[in-house]
Amino acid sequence: MSATLAGRLVARGTAVTIGALLVVGVATGALLHATQVRALDRALLAAAHAEAHPQPDGRWEVERGRSPVEVWLAEPGDARVPRDLWAEALAARGPTFAEVGDRRLLLLVAEPEHDDDDEDHDHVVVAAAAQRPTLRRTIGVFSLTYAAVALLAALGGALLQRRVVRRALAPLEQAREEAARATGHGAGARLTAQGPAEVRTLIEAMNALLSRLDVAFGAQARFTAEAAHELRTPVTVMLGELDVTLRRARTPEAYREALLTVRESVERLRALVEGLNLLARIDAGQAEQLREPTDAAEVARRAAAAEARALEAAGCPLSIEIAADPVLRVHGALVESALGNLLRNAAAYAPGGPVTLRVEADATRATFTVDDSGPGVPPDAREALFDRFARGGEARRRHRAGLGLGLPLAREVARRHGGDCRLESAPGGGCRAVLTLPIS
Repeated sequence: MSATLAGRLVARGTAVTIGALLVVGVATGALLHATQVRALDRALLAAAHAEAHPQPDGRWEVERGRSPVEVWLAEPGDARVPRDLWAEALAARGPTFAEVGDRRLLLLVAEPEHDDDDEDHDHVVVAAAAQRPTLRRTIGVFSLTYAAVALLAALGGALLQRRVVRRALAPLEQAREEAARATGHGAGARLTAQGPAEVRTLIEAMNALLSRLDVAFGAQARFTAEAAHELRTPVTVMLGELDVTLRRARTPEAYREALLTVRESVERLRALVEGLNLLARIDAGQAEQLREPTDAAEVARRAAAAEARALEAAGCPLSIEIAADPVLRVHGALVESALGNLLRNAAAYAPGGPVTLRVEADATRATFTVDDSGPGVPPDAREALFDRFARGGEARRRHRAGLGLGLPLAREVARRHGGDCRLESAPGGGCRAVLTLPIS
């Protein structure tokens, strides 16, 4: 059975209050009882001393008053004094307290005064008794009064706590209502950050989460629309080519040309599916999983080997320079795919020119650099190329089969590993792609 947060706080606060009042009441009652017992013992002792040392001019009696303490000179065999207590008092030669029945009894041994030095004197025993101080008699009235006051205090405290807790949690209730009114993703709705510091920090964190969700939703919407467009284009090309080809009989050369066009579209679809699959793997968190220690040079060599055929077909001689070989803790296949995309871009946009893959490192990061001798990318257009499916006009003209996923994939892989990817100008002209990864 669920309960509200306010109800739980009030219940626990009330329980703590009742517990504290109970502890205070028990401790106060015990102190009062002990004080009453000590006061009675002092009264018994004072009465016994007064009996043992009477005033020279006699005793005084208070009219209309009666002392709660009874004092008398006890004799051996006195029925009011147990024998074992009599013997204990004589042996102790000091005040002896005991509880006999419903009375608290004091025995005080006294010696009559003599002028000689004879120590063999008779002893007298002064007895003083009063009603035994039980808990009911000492703190009975206090217990009832305290219980009533504590009950009222607990009820009042519970009502006050309920009001205070509700006021403190009012911002959360308002945030809940605002969140319930916010319909759909990407609506831009935010929660009002107010209330105590703890509540404000929670609402601010929720607003930050909503902002990230809005960004992710916008990116997903754009990605879905662009992916649908990219998928629709080759499918439309294939259907159109097949429809035109099937309208009438063709020569073998015409059929071959049509099949080559369809094959180009299928190849584009295959590349698109592979890119989308890689994006899905990255978005599913595989970059954070299955990481293993790997040498940076080994990753570069495997990526170069995977793209050797594409580079050779484009007439791009590849040189690998290993200036450092740090150990990386990465998802090897994803990093190799990222480097492969950079090499593939160099072959596609700078055909016939040399390509250099360089591995360097500093104290914290390994740097993979891919230089080509192509036309390069203007500084103001570089960042836009990292958007998914984004391609510049020159890139579309020079490389029609491109998908606009290579650079976004490389950056996503690098950032999921704690690094980054960027474009620069190569020292000798052309484009430089830089991918950095943290050293293990």
